[in-house]
Amino acid sequence: MQRRDFLKSSSVALAATLAGCGGGGDGAASAAGAPSPAPAPPPAPAPGGAGPSFGSLPTLSLHPTQSVTGPYIAAVYPLEGLVPSGQGLDSPDDASLRSTVLSRWPDGSAAVAVVAGEMSVTTGTSKQIRLRAASANAAALTAARVGELVNNVTVDCGGAGSAVLTGFGAPAKVWWANERVICCRYRAPVGSHPTLEAVIDIHAFSSNRALVEVVVENCKMTTATPSSPSSVAYTAAVSVNGAQLATVQTSAAPGGTHQAFRAWFASGWIGGDPGIDVTHDVGSMQAHPLFFRVWKSGGSMATYASDAYQPWGVGRHPASNMGGGGDSAFIGPLPQWEVRYLQSGDNQVRRAVIASALSVLSFNVNYRDSGTGLVPTFDQLANKNQQMVGSDPTRAWPNNSPEPAWEVAHHPAAGLMAFMCRPSPAFIEIAQKIAVWNGTWSSDNGTFSTYYETRGKAWGVRSLAHAIFLTPDADAWKQAGRSALFRNAQLLKTFQDDPKAVLGFVWDFSPSFVQNYGGSGFTQPLWEHHYLVTELHKAASAKLLAGAQQTALIAVADWAAAQPIRYINESSGGEWRILYYVTPAGRSGTRIDSLPTWGQQFAWNYSEAPPPLSGPWMNGNGASYAAASMDSSAGAYYPSYYWAALVAAVERNLPGADAAWTKVTTNITNLSAWSAGFGAEPRWGAYPRNKQ
Repeated sequence: MQRRDFLKSSSVALAATLAGCGGGGDGAASAAGAPSPAPAPPPAPAPGGAGPSFGSLPTLSLHPTQSVTGPYIAAVYPLEGLVPSGQGLDSPDDASLRSTVLSRWPDGSAAVAVVAGEMSVTTGTSKQIRLRAASANAAALTAARVGELVNNVTVDCGGAGSAVLTGFGAPAKVWWANERVICCRYRAPVGSHPTLEAVIDIHAFSSNRALVEVVVENCKMTTATPSSPSSVAYTAAVSVNGAQLATVQTSAAPGGTHQAFRAWFASGWIGGDPGIDVTHDVGSMQAHPLFFRVWKSGGSMATYASDAYQPWGVGRHPASNMGGGGDSAFIGPLPQWEVRYLQSGDNQVRRAVIASALSVLSFNVNYRDSGTGLVPTFDQLANKNQQMVGSDPTRAWPNNSPEPAWEVAHHPAAGLMAFMCRPSPAFIEIAQKIAVWNGTWSSDNGTFSTYYETRGKAWGVRSLAHAIFLTPDADAWKQAGRSALFRNAQLLKTFQDDPKAVLGFVWDFSPSFVQNYGGSGFTQPLWEHHYLVTELHKAASAKLLAGAQQTALIAVADWAAAQPIRYINESSGGEWRILYYVTPAGRSGTRIDSLPTWGQQFAWNYSEAPPPLSGPWMNGNGASYAAASMDSSAGAYYPSYYWAALVAAVERNLPGADAAWTKVTTNITNLSAWSAGFGAEPRWGAYPRNKQ
């Protein structure tokens, strides 16, 4: 199998990782003659200092708000092979740094790790911390360390009762532990209330400081026989060791009460906040298969400087109408602000990522199993479906519809980037909660099937993949999530195998469902399929499954990613330059298999001659080239979605991908000017890691 080299600055590990991400394509097809140079991507921007090249371990930057000797903590996502099995991480710049590996790649190397250290820092002077693979760490801190620093956590909810925690030696769960930090989970019911409780995570450091995080939920249910929690009103005061951290009133909550499946967050330090923020270099972030290589650098990130979490707030997410038409900054592979962090590594954006991720607690997605004390797994949720509420009590999974409400076809990602920015169990569980909501909205087992639009399948796969990746290997949720992802790969295979699927795309709802929006023949928004291409590419590339299941995921990702290649290469002229809102595909609503190539499709569907090969990208609708208008700037629009899908196909190294890439980069005459828009709107501005 022939494969081209990836970035020359990449390590061998990155090249192996990305080459292995592609499926079976050997990339043998190429355009005749020497290809014209592709538009050059910018050098990776450095967040306050020169970062490492693609493929190396992350370099962390410490940003102190005061002069102090204190602890810091960060999560890192090493590429496969960089931290071999049996090893951890240390730093040549901080002898105190230690690590805990939470999950591993298939080869046993570290995939998710939490690092913690202690440094003397000076206000306004950043300090870089390089990481390297090292021998496994020595004995870790134990839960006894928590009790040495914390003696009382109280959430006084007035007439609703109080949650009081005074014993710390027997946590419900230890999330991670090393010589520098241990993170322990505790739960405390609020008085005698059956569903209201405080979920408490305490990060105890070796340096006489502790970070206490409290999530107050009205979410606890018996998963096998669930019933929706009742709303409750209160004013809560959160205190640790007798010092008050926060006061939260439900009068500010949706509907003026603490409704079912909503939560809020408060945190505070014992021993004083060290005030050390940690950012990541953009090179290591953009090398990771669940992210992407950002094509264009951005401008000032000052718009994010004032972002801060507020209980009951929604951050940068929509307070209402998440399912409204059009595009918004929260929709996409990642929300715009998270891609801004990927683009810049800027600390102001990092804070926005954290604030808006915590704001997901305000939405109706929060669930907790009363028995395990954890987010329910898809194994526990078998045969549970939100659409059965009111019709089949044995299958009904309760939900809550008042705004701010979640929506499957437009919902944002949250958790993956936030956990990297500040490791907290809250972000692991936010990712899991989103996946559970998506997987029970109209499904019995986390499969995004009959009533999910293609974009709903895409974002469902994305959010499920993020939750699987973040969940520690030892947790039952991870394997149940993997099984759900495989079921989704099997579902998408039914589209691939359907006789109607000769043009290689997934349409809305189920294979047997045929949509016709009034145009000529079968019609489908291909841009929704392009969403799916990018997410399948990332899920397959992250190697979230194993063995035959991973092979099946790779195969369906390859099949989906072939569509943008075919759309370009099968055209006779410049037909491929026009992207329609809904693309007609066949002579009738039930016979899209009668025209098996895009070239035949173009020739049948459009009476006029195709536009010339060279020219700008175009947006259009209907069945007329003449009705199309030039797309002059990149952003969230059909050509930019299509661009991201093409980049995924090129990274997968599929047959014909190089020919399609050359055709586009040679013949899109406004590509340089158009692509500049990705600086301001980077969500779709990927650039292939295997292209210079």
